[in-house]
Amino acid sequence: MPLLPIDLQTLFTQLSHVGKEQAVQKEALPHAQSLQAAQLVQRAEARDAAVNETRQQDEGPEQVRDRKRRERRSREKPHARAESPRPVEADVVSDPALGRHVDLTG
Repeated sequence: MPLLPIDLQTLFTQLSHVGKEQAVQKEALPHAQSLQAAQLVQRAEARDAAVNETRQQDEGPEQVRDRKRRERRSREKPHARAESPRPVEADVVSDPALGRHVDLTG
């Protein structure tokens, strides 16, 4: 099928439209990517600016273990104090007439 001169004329007149169409298709992908990037930035800024509500932690196995340890330690501490020997004061002479308080002001 040979090309006639009228066909060439039609093709040349449409050539500018084809070029524009190709340019738009070529720019469509980067443009869509830049839009998505802008949306991601906006979402990240919104998350940063938002105040998060604190959540009540459920009682899990770690918290039960920690509570048991605290209870065990609190039960052991009073006994440990009572069982610990008092420091022995060696060779300390005390005079009831002098008292225990020392006046440093003069």
